[in-house]
Amino acid sequence: MKWATLLKDFKEKVGLSQPPSTVSSPTHAATSSLPDCYPISGSHHLDLASSPSRDKHELELDFKRYWEEFRSSSLEKEKEKALNMTIDVFCRLVRQHANVAQLVTMLVETHIFSFVVGRAFVTDIEKLKLSSKTRSFEVERVLGFFSEITKDGISPGANLLYAVEVLVSGPIDKQSLLDSGILCCLIHTLNSLLGPDGSCQKLSTCHGTEQVLTENCPGGDAASRRRLEVEGSVVHIMKALSSHPSAAQSLIEDNSLQSLFQTVAMGSLVAFSQYKEGLVRLHTIQLHRHAMQILGLLLANDNGSTAKYIRKHHLIKVLLMAVKDFNPECGDSAYTMGIVDLLLECVGLSYRPDAGGIRLREDIHNAHGYQFLVQFALVLSKDQNWQTSHLESLPCQDPASGDDLGANAVESNAMMKKEVETSPNNLSPVLSRLLDALVCLAQTGPLKTSRSAYAKPSGHNRSRTSSSDRISDEWDKDNDKVKDLEAVQMLQDIFLKADSRALQAEVLNRMFRIFSSHIENYKLCQQLRTVPLLILNMDGFPPTLQEIILKILEYAVTVVNCIPEQELLALCCLLQQPITSDLKHTILSFFVKLLSFDQQYKKVLREVGVLEVLLDDLKQHNLLSGPQLHEGEFNQLDKKSSPSGFKKHLDSKDAILSSPKLLESGSGKFPIFEVESTIEIAWDCMVSLLKKAEANQATFRSSNGVTTVLPFLVFDIHRPGVLRALSCLIIEDASQSHPEELGAMVDILKSGIVTSALGSQYRIQDDAKCDIFGALWRILGVNSSAQRIFGEATGFSLLLTTLHSFQTGEEQANKSPSTRHIKVFTYLLRVMTAAVSDNTVNRTKLHAVLLSHTFYDLLLESGLICVDYERQVIQLLLELALEFVLPPFLISEDGTFPCTNENESALLIVSSSGSFVPDHERVYNAGSVRVLLRNLLMLTPKLQLDVLSILDKLARASSFNQENLTSVVWNFFLR
Repeated sequence: MKWATLLKDFKEKVGLSQPPSTVSSPTHAATSSLPDCYPISGSHHLDLASSPSRDKHELELDFKRYWEEFRSSSLEKEKEKALNMTIDVFCRLVRQHANVAQLVTMLVETHIFSFVVGRAFVTDIEKLKLSSKTRSFEVERVLGFFSEITKDGISPGANLLYAVEVLVSGPIDKQSLLDSGILCCLIHTLNSLLGPDGSCQKLSTCHGTEQVLTENCPGGDAASRRRLEVEGSVVHIMKALSSHPSAAQSLIEDNSLQSLFQTVAMGSLVAFSQYKEGLVRLHTIQLHRHAMQILGLLLANDNGSTAKYIRKHHLIKVLLMAVKDFNPECGDSAYTMGIVDLLLECVGLSYRPDAGGIRLREDIHNAHGYQFLVQFALVLSKDQNWQTSHLESLPCQDPASGDDLGANAVESNAMMKKEVETSPNNLSPVLSRLLDALVCLAQTGPLKTSRSAYAKPSGHNRSRTSSSDRISDEWDKDNDKVKDLEAVQMLQDIFLKADSRALQAEVLNRMFRIFSSHIENYKLCQQLRTVPLLILNMDGFPPTLQEIILKILEYAVTVVNCIPEQELLALCCLLQQPITSDLKHTILSFFVKLLSFDQQYKKVLREVGVLEVLLDDLKQHNLLSGPQLHEGEFNQLDKKSSPSGFKKHLDSKDAILSSPKLLESGSGKFPIFEVESTIEIAWDCMVSLLKKAEANQATFRSSNGVTTVLPFLVFDIHRPGVLRALSCLIIEDASQSHPEELGAMVDILKSGIVTSALGSQYRIQDDAKCDIFGALWRILGVNSSAQRIFGEATGFSLLLTTLHSFQTGEEQANKSPSTRHIKVFTYLLRVMTAAVSDNTVNRTKLHAVLLSHTFYDLLLESGLICVDYERQVIQLLLELALEFVLPPFLISEDGTFPCTNENESALLIVSSSGSFVPDHERVYNAGSVRVLLRNLLMLTPKLQLDVLSILDKLARASSFNQENLTSVVWNFFLR
């Protein structure tokens, strides 16, 4: 090499001046991490080393003298010898100086010296290649170069390696070393070290330690240790240089970077399988890992300039092939995961300023990389225990062997085993890392810091709430926004194809992390229909996964403030499938929660068909679609959660001749309204849909919803839901545009029979009548128009039909007739009170019924006016006369009032205000008083006096009362 020309060109290139006379300030020692055992040439052949006490000053003078000889010599041999001496002295000085940067600056121009050392290293290594018969690097020659000692007692190779390591370890600019081409040279050197070693090719897998290498390879312990030292230094230098921003750019002029990519890929494809076959040393595996780390440093520190080179040489495909061909039986999942990390680095690199618009993500897509990554995840999930067993099979690295690269293998393997054992849900750490990498891939893209990207959602969305505004304010960057929907698609594919519940749970958690990391991510991912697809497959998932899916959907509603129509449609479709009752309960509960969160979901859920699904389920109920019914025989309805079915709710003897045979309901399904666990929540959902929703009520009515639900009044378990739905419809029908609904309830109470849309008839029991009366009382107390309809529907004739039913009714529920009758009578009269309250027209209609002989006879024949119930009857008639509107539910099961005591002689009348003061009350319905008077003689003497006393006080209270009472009392005595 023409060293003079080289120095001149380099000085002109960088514009360096003569060495400065001043010395820079001391810096941190750079040699603390260097190995002390590095071989330095002998000293007995040289005058400069003849005295062991030679001090630093003399060494510095020697360095400058030899450096000057190198620069001034014209003969190549002289220059080479002078440079060898210079580097030898430099290595000695380094061992005596704590501050390498200060030493170099004091002795020589740093950039020139670094460049010269680097070029000398490259030149000598190239000579080895040229002298080889195969014109390639041979590991024996490389190791020999770094170990040989010249006749002068100098080790040029060892000195060069040590000098370079010193220079890269200190705070010295490494650009000169990169300009010398040393990184390219080191890559080829590393490849030679990774190549087959003829002296030690076949090793036993179970004895693959460096100790065995020492025992079986020529040269013994010294040779093996020297090789490990050389490998450690090469790796150290490469890592230090790779951290420089221009390191990757320095490799694109030849095939060095391409070679490094291939080396890393071959580690996954070949090295591990060869190791298991005993063809390579364990240390070779460690070198491949270091090669991967070096490539990672190159990509991480590059500013995007290598993107074009990576695309030109199809290096993305090189890495992908290693992922595609991964085999858990002969490969290492952690190593292959490292290759996935490199792919992610490549994608990130292509978004940096110097990438020139090249997007390496496209290279992954074009090479089917997304499918390979999904395949890799599935392979890992099918072999969860492989990594632990593989780690157990790895031999322990002996720290005493002097291997700086593998000395911590024992501790590392132990930590990895612990990670596998303690990993949540038994998911391997590698698989967990892969999922995290896919999340990162989805969010990798151009970096933005502008707040303008956070525009408020448009389209079918609710107005933004204060909570969402606060969350949006916390996101000052756009870096967590999804940039790659295909990466999210990969997570979806992994979830759907995975056999592992633990993996599916982790995938869902990663998806939720993506959605929650940026307020727009959920809407961006909606086009993939990920959540709808997950919902449609929910039936096959355990409850924990179902909970996460609904949690994601809840997040979309409450935080993202979007209306997930497709997701809700999927839930509605799933509700119609033969899924488990528990899942149906979960879905219906979610609908109820959604309706309570925002009223607009009444419309949305109607549009996706929830109301229609509920009605269809009712129409297909066994009650309506079972086989033909006969008198005295009722088809037992299956209650999926109880072997006794619905028979306890509907006795067979209460069935009446039915209509023609109907279609049987679908077999193998779990109908919503036929399973006890879902009945209550289903009615809650229906009522929530109907409340304050005119459009939903119109849909319900147009679908014959009222006619459909009426037969379910016969069931105790269904009756509360039916009455809530009917009450909602009638109460909110302020103008009573649909009087037939209230009329239907009145007709059922009159006849005691419910008729289905198809003509089937069912008799209702007294408990059902009380529940219906209770619903009527609520309706009449809220909707004044309902009072009018009640009167027009001859509702007051219920006084006659109900009393008449006491004579024809049968024993029910082991209760005596009188007990059942007084309860029904209480509900009846309090409904009558609510119907006439402040309604003049209805008072007239009630008066006509009360004064009829039929009512008197039926009341007398009912047996209610007896010692046991006379007090209740008197109080109910007085409440009706004074229009004290009290809830009918304030009675016990036996029909007595809570405030009643058999030992008390006085009547305890309670008004709606809580107290009864006869002097302040008005008699609105004197007909009720006349009923009392007509039955006065049937009461006990004490009660007769009490009744007359109350009537006397009422008559004296006002002229209004006197007029009303006089007419009925006068007519009574005239009779």
